[in-house]
Amino acid sequence: MELLIGNRRYTGSKRALLNDIYENIKDYHKKDVVFADLFAGTGVVSAFMLEKGMNVIVNDFLYSNYIAYQTWLSGDKFSHKKLEKIILKYNLIKGEKLKDNYFSKIYGGKYFSVSDAKKIGYIRDEIEKESINKKEKYILITSLMYATDKIANTVGHFEHFLSAKPENKDVVLRIPKIDTFLGKANIYSEDANKLVRKIECDIAYIDPPYNARQYVNFYHVLENLARWEKPTEFEGTSMKFKRNNLKSDYSKSKAPEIFKDLIDNLKAKVIVVSYNNTYSAKSSASNNKISEKQLIKILSSRGKVNVKEIKHKSFNSGKTNFLDHKEKLYICKVNL
Repeated sequence: MELLIGNRRYTGSKRALLNDIYENIKDYHKKDVVFADLFAGTGVVSAFMLEKGMNVIVNDFLYSNYIAYQTWLSGDKFSHKKLEKIILKYNLIKGEKLKDNYFSKIYGGKYFSVSDAKKIGYIRDEIEKESINKKEKYILITSLMYATDKIANTVGHFEHFLSAKPENKDVVLRIPKIDTFLGKANIYSEDANKLVRKIECDIAYIDPPYNARQYVNFYHVLENLARWEKPTEFEGTSMKFKRNNLKSDYSKSKAPEIFKDLIDNLKAKVIVVSYNNTYSAKSSASNNKISEKQLIKILSSRGKVNVKEIKHKSFNSGKTNFLDHKEKLYICKVNL
């Protein structure tokens, strides 16, 4: 079975909202339109817009997400046959027969069984040794990341591992299903506030983190696996590596100021902002750092704002209960 771009657990994923997002921007979809996805997460929104024939600028600060974009969205060449052989070889590896390695020493017995962790670490080291081009390397790392995420001893993210001892599940890599799109993608892994000073687009789609939950905390294991810089300093029992340089200002008290800077410097004809009403959550970490009032005021400085409501089930950490959760789209037609 082939691997799809949306086949991973990701907080805030817009996979269920793709048609709603497109329906609200399709009137602005003209020939050769450029759609900028500035906080792209899994990349499913960008992939959807590429299918619709838009050219896409796709960006995320996490390198693990950037690698996935290079896998699914770039038009670079690769050998499917070569990857099939390599993945078959990897899948035949027996973790219990391997020696301990970097990955198993850190995460074994916590997020994964020791056997599974040894296999993950061994495969990641092997990828570095393969005679492959850049695109093929991105594909193998992506396949490993998705396989790793699927068997993790977690509730869907890596903020903590479950108290139950992880079971042997085996690591099974799959070949990503890579499509040929009507549109073209330009891929970045930058601070969005810096990137907007260098790009121009027709439609800018913005879906930043709004609360105190840092995405690098949720996905630090996959980020470490993707970067493979093998840090040796970790924090707490959850084994998070030193990552202050990867934390988002949108999850801090300065978020309104940072958001205003982004909007003020956007060179776009239409600005679309995804926003969910978690400003009254019971968990303080889930409370929005940018209020709806602040968001509307900032957007209104660039043009007329229309609000569209979409019913949507939110991420729930266990302390938050939303009876009437809504995802909102704020669509600003910029005064040119």
